[in-house]
Amino acid sequence: MNALSLAVALAAHVGDLQPLQVLLIVLLVIPALVMPFTGGRAARRAEAWSRFDALARIRGVSSEDRGHMEAWARVSCARSPHLVLVRRKDFDRFARSEAQKFRGLPPDTYQPELERLAALREQLGFGLGSGGAQSTHDVVPGELIVLRQDGGEAVTLIVDGVDEEGLHVTLEGRAKVSLERIVAGWATFSRDSEGHYRFRTTPVRRGLLAHGDFLVHEERRRDLRVTVDADAFWVAVDRLPDGAAPEDPEGVQVEIVDLSVGGLALLADREVRRGSALWLDLPLGDGPSSPRVRALRAEVLNHGYREGGGRRPHFLHCRWIEMPDAPRKVIEGFVFSHLDPDDS
Repeated sequence: MNALSLAVALAAHVGDLQPLQVLLIVLLVIPALVMPFTGGRAARRAEAWSRFDALARIRGVSSEDRGHMEAWARVSCARSPHLVLVRRKDFDRFARSEAQKFRGLPPDTYQPELERLAALREQLGFGLGSGGAQSTHDVVPGELIVLRQDGGEAVTLIVDGVDEEGLHVTLEGRAKVSLERIVAGWATFSRDSEGHYRFRTTPVRRGLLAHGDFLVHEERRRDLRVTVDADAFWVAVDRLPDGAAPEDPEGVQVEIVDLSVGGLALLADREVRRGSALWLDLPLGDGPSSPRVRALRAEVLNHGYREGGGRRPHFLHCRWIEMPDAPRKVIEGFVFSHLDPDDS
C-alpha cells in the first residue's frame, strides 16, 4: 500500500480516532507523501554533478580549474553545472565572473590568473572561431566600436586587443572626449556580412572596456534609436514561444533602454523567453502624467542576463508586431525629435 492509499484508508476511519492519534498519523503520512518529490530532486542534483565530474575528467580540466568552475556553477547554474564545460555562453559568463574577481589581486598575480583563464578557454574549444560573433570575446583588433554613453554622448573607439580582462581600446581620431572621461553605456559594432551587434559595457580603467554581459545581434540595417527618460513600468506576456497563451498573463516590470520605429530594448525584472509576445502601454516621458502610446504588441527577439544581477537584470530586444499607423506616427515623431544631430 503506498502513502496516498494509506492516507485515504486512514481518512475513512478518522472519526473513530482520538485527536492525538490523528496528529500522529498526519505527522507520519505527510513525510511519506513529500519524500518521493524531494528524493527525486536530490537524485537529479547528484546526477547533474556526476555529469559535471565526468566531463571535467574527459576534457582534462585541472583540479584547480575544476574547483573554480564548480564554485561558480553551484551559484550560477546549479541545476545544469556541466554547461560551463560544454556551452560557450556559460563559459563566457564564468570567465567574466573570474576576471572581475581577479581585479583586486596584485599585478604579479593578476596576469598569471588571466593567462590561466585564457588557456582554459582554448583547452575547452571556446576560442575565436569562424562565423558570427557570439560574445564580445569575438571582437577583433581593428574593429570600430561606437559607445553611446549613459549621458547621451557617442564616442568612436578602435579596438587594439581583446583578452579575458576586456576590450583594450583607443580613441578614433575625431573623438572629442578623453579616455579618462568615458562612462558606461551601450556599444555597437557592425560587420558587412553579418549585421550589427550591440552590448552593454563599463570602463574598467583608462583604455579598457569590460566584456558585455550579453551580445545582441541585429541582422538587418539598424534603426535609429533614442533613449527615453521614463519610469519603470509593467508589461504583460500574452503569448509564449510555442504560441499558447498563458493561463494568467504574467506581469513583468521593465525599464526602457532605447526605442526605435522598429522596436525597443528593455531591462526586465524576470526572464522572458525568446519568441514571447508582450502587451504594453509605452511611456514617452517621466511621471504618471507623461504621454503613453497604448495597447502596443512586441515580440522578444533576443534576451540576455546581466552578470551580477541588479533590480532588472534581464535584457529583452523586441520588435513591434503589426503596429497600426497612428501609434507608428507618434513613435516616429518622438524618435526623430530626439535624435542626436550626429545620427540624423
